[in-house]
Amino acid sequence: MQHSLKYRMAIATAGVVTLIIVLRAFYAQYYAYDSLKRLLQQQQDTLVELVAEQLDEKLQSRAAVLRRMARQLSPMLAARPAELRRAAEGMVDMPDMFNAVFLATPDGQLVFSTAIPDGVRLRVDDRDYFRDVLRGQSLAVSDLIQGKLTNAPGVVLAVPLHGPNGELRGVVGGVLNLSANNFLRELAHGRVGVTGSFCLVSAGASPRYAMHPDPTRVLAPARAVDEACGAERPASMLEVVRPTQPIVARYLLQSNGWEVVAVLPATEAFAALVDVRQRTIIIAGISLLFAAALMWLVMRRLLAPLQRLHRAVRQIAANPAALADLPTGRADEIGELATTFAEVVAQLSEREAALKAAKDRAAESEKRIEAIANHVPDFVSFIDRQQRYVFVNQAYAQHYGVPAQQIAGLSLRELWGTQEYLACRPYLEQAFAGRPVTFTRESADGNECMEVTYQPAWNDAQDTVVGLHMFARNVTHEREKLRNLEAQTVSDHLTGLLNRKGFDRRLAECMARTSAGGRALALLLVDLDDFKAINDNHGHPVGDRLLVAFAQRLRACVRKGDAVARIGGDEFAVILDGVADRGAMESVANAIVQAARMPLVIDGHSLSATASVGSALHDGRHAMTVSELFMHTDMALYEAKRHGKARYAVQAAQATCAPPAGEAEASPRPAARAEPAGLPA
Repeated sequence: MQHSLKYRMAIATAGVVTLIIVLRAFYAQYYAYDSLKRLLQQQQDTLVELVAEQLDEKLQSRAAVLRRMARQLSPMLAARPAELRRAAEGMVDMPDMFNAVFLATPDGQLVFSTAIPDGVRLRVDDRDYFRDVLRGQSLAVSDLIQGKLTNAPGVVLAVPLHGPNGELRGVVGGVLNLSANNFLRELAHGRVGVTGSFCLVSAGASPRYAMHPDPTRVLAPARAVDEACGAERPASMLEVVRPTQPIVARYLLQSNGWEVVAVLPATEAFAALVDVRQRTIIIAGISLLFAAALMWLVMRRLLAPLQRLHRAVRQIAANPAALADLPTGRADEIGELATTFAEVVAQLSEREAALKAAKDRAAESEKRIEAIANHVPDFVSFIDRQQRYVFVNQAYAQHYGVPAQQIAGLSLRELWGTQEYLACRPYLEQAFAGRPVTFTRESADGNECMEVTYQPAWNDAQDTVVGLHMFARNVTHEREKLRNLEAQTVSDHLTGLLNRKGFDRRLAECMARTSAGGRALALLLVDLDDFKAINDNHGHPVGDRLLVAFAQRLRACVRKGDAVARIGGDEFAVILDGVADRGAMESVANAIVQAARMPLVIDGHSLSATASVGSALHDGRHAMTVSELFMHTDMALYEAKRHGKARYAVQAAQATCAPPAGEAEASPRPAARAEPAGLPA
């Protein structure tokens, strides 16, 4: 106490002053960072624009060389390829202008190339630049390509070679080998600043590096947008304090749409700013220490009377008679404080006896409440604001197998475990916010279900939640009864499949998932052909057993998670949720038709009840209601019935009906042609 107040006041004052200085410095740093970044960006943009313009000029000058060579070769086309090659080598300064030049006939056959030995036959009619010249372009610049013999990266400039009458008699091209010395390769060795670099990215749907400071990255895929030569860095939340983003400038070449990218690393770009910041931090630290020491000396002098009062108060704790030594006669704030303290001590002495009596009564009341809670079969507990147990009843302690005295003081996470605590934390937060909450919680094995209530406990002023009353009741038996009743309402009593109510509910759920997730959903309606004749000839008990046997076969034809329902007397429905495609749906429909054709032996009678299947597919990309999907499927079932039964049909843009696998259509149909089962009709 003797020095802590001085220390705290000195540090607080120095801290406030330092905070103001730091805030001002941070604003200055932000302004400096923003201004420097904009200046560097402008410089980079100007630099990359100049480089791009120079590259465009060099490409245009080389195009002029190709046009001059085409004019000179035009009257010489009757000469042999070797003579044309020697003439071309004399017309072009290689490798300053091009690494190689070539001449191709209009059909794509290479007449000669200075990069390919005589006698090697190659064609270039598959190259985009060749096709562009054939379509009438006066200059075609290729995308990034690989040589057919060398596999070296390069770019080709091509111009048409016209005859005396203006007819196209060939294509003259120049090759810039990006792995050899030329003006493009020089770009990879260029520097932006000291550590920065250039790179060149090709155009098109799949851009690649045409030039890169790292030769191994040439021809590697590049970004179509925001390319930074591989120097991309994730944005830092403290970018102003620790810059990580490089200064990147981009410019498109007018000749072929390639992008020139210049990158200046952040470490070099903002080196001066970082150096100034470090110096500022050192000066600020020294200033803080000096201010704290100076404020400590000032506070020590100002608080000397208060220290004398403190010593007198400490003596009162051991000797009540020291109350007379308090400086109550001073005519300042310390004298007023001493007088007030003497009055408070007198009042506390009077209230101490009353407080002891109240504690005794509260202890007796707490024992009665605890006895009542321990006789309640439900779980009762109370936690404080720090989520630590203050009280648990015996039922709660027996549930966890830990004595109640050991649970007191534990946190919820310590007793429940992290997984259970995280699952219940949203409800705890709601209750600590002052709103009672009730929810059900099942155990991990699903064998126990508890109904849990969290009730906020308020302070006397009713403005702060000081803890939670937690109650839990085992409702496992009640939930099991509700589930059994629910299962009975959606199941068919005869076959055990879903009934119409269960089918409608399941179909609505699947349609909602399909519309939200975009996956496909298939609906199949299955109708037993001539089932009424079996009922009339053999009786309803045999018909019921036939329905049960057919339901088992129907369930075997689909996946485990697919829904199978009996929606009428001899009408069934199948929901294929997440079906792969139409072929998978038709495969299931064909399997059902084939399964129905197999005879069933019931009471010594061999019965054969074929089935007709109508199916429709909903892919989730188009809006469709449950009624529309059911209507399409019902129309497909009608088509299957109309074309001879014992088959399936798919409802699409036209009604499509297919017989079972291996069976041809019995008679021609106006809506669709007969196809084998499993193939789109």
